[in-house]
Amino acid sequence: MSKTFIELYDEYFDDVYRYVVVKIGNKWDAEDIVSEVFRKAYENWGHPSNPNNPKAWIIAIARNTIIDFYRKKKSLLIGEEIDSYFTPVPFDDPFDESREMECLKKSLNHLPKEDLEVTNLRYFGGLKFKEIALILKKTEESLRVKSNRITKKLGVLVKKCLEEF
Repeated sequence: MSKTFIELYDEYFDDVYRYVVVKIGNKWDAEDIVSEVFRKAYENWGHPSNPNNPKAWIIAIARNTIIDFYRKKKSLLIGEEIDSYFTPVPFDDPFDESREMECLKKSLNHLPKEDLEVTNLRYFGGLKFKEIALILKKTEESLRVKSNRITKKLGVLVKKCLEEF
């Protein structure tokens, strides 16, 4: 392995792992997927089209690998089992008992798929708007506006949920 790839691995492993765990929902599949992500990255690292933004590049590989994972799972599942893969998977968190966290998790389930993807990339993947724009092929400004609207929407949903307690 070249030293630059090892630096990429060391620098972005935590971000990739966190992003994959949130999207997949269990550590065992996540570990397999993260290994696959870095294998793909290693195989393509020496190509002439070496990425200008390595973090966005590696997260894009992770995103595509997760999509492939769900496609394979979908072909193996029958009936109602498929539905469990279309809803966001809850993640383990030490604040699991707090009402606010429970309301936030419920509110995230009500977001449209695209909004949830932006939220995952931004907060769980730790990407900047510029990097998200490269992955989703959207403008940086439109993502800033969308993120602001998502935050406001989540605020309203969480507040409504807390009022129900």
